[in-house]
Amino acid sequence: MKVLAIVPARCGSKGFIDKNIKKIENKTLLELAVEVGIDCPIVNDIYVSTDCKRYEDIALNAGCKSFGLRDESLSTDSSKTIDVVIDVIQKCSTSYDYVVLLQPTSPVRAPQDIENMIALIEKNNMDASVTISSFDEPHPYKLKSISSNGMVAAFINGKTSEIPRQLLPKVYALTGAIYIVRVNTVLENKTLLPKKTIPYIMKDNINIDSEKDFIYLDIMRKLNKVKIWGVDK
Repeated sequence: MKVLAIVPARCGSKGFIDKNIKKIENKTLLELAVEVGIDCPIVNDIYVSTDCKRYEDIALNAGCKSFGLRDESLSTDSSKTIDVVIDVIQKCSTSYDYVVLLQPTSPVRAPQDIENMIALIEKNNMDASVTISSFDEPHPYKLKSISSNGMVAAFINGKTSEIPRQLLPKVYALTGAIYIVRVNTVLENKTLLPKKTIPYIMKDNINIDSEKDFIYLDIMRKLNKVKIWGVDK
């Protein structure tokens, strides 16, 4: 089995500038993502995909590989992660069975999770596995929109927010921590979430899109509620 890991790290974030290289203790989120891949015994190669020389240097110094800076067409606000993944796969001279996506901004994960997820895929004859976590508030049934006539309306047609919490159906959110897909499935279907995707349920979901998210992560670590591989192992 050949496993390729990819760490995407675009530097053009506008909401939380340079979020991919914010530091936990003395390590950037980018370095921590690379470390998870390097410390997983079944990952054969790990590449960074970035549009920033500074980011590339950080990843290379952490033990990652690179094909050079990604093309500008893959570095816009509308660029899709799947296109970045395919770009790296197609540049590789080695053929891989699985591709693992490790986003720096979703740092709650460990190398063992990668092994567990591939084992799940193999055991259940799936095409992919993705990390998810239980999502309680706000429940989708309780979300609202504003109708064309300016009044409050249900965001999901036919659903009411007046259902008791205990009766609401269980829902989950993608954590963004790990995506694992068979390489042939990625190339054929051009998706990280094919139909045959098995969930890998995690307790925590901290995806850093804002400074508030980063502060929350720091608080949760200090309370020993979450552990970050590379600084808490």
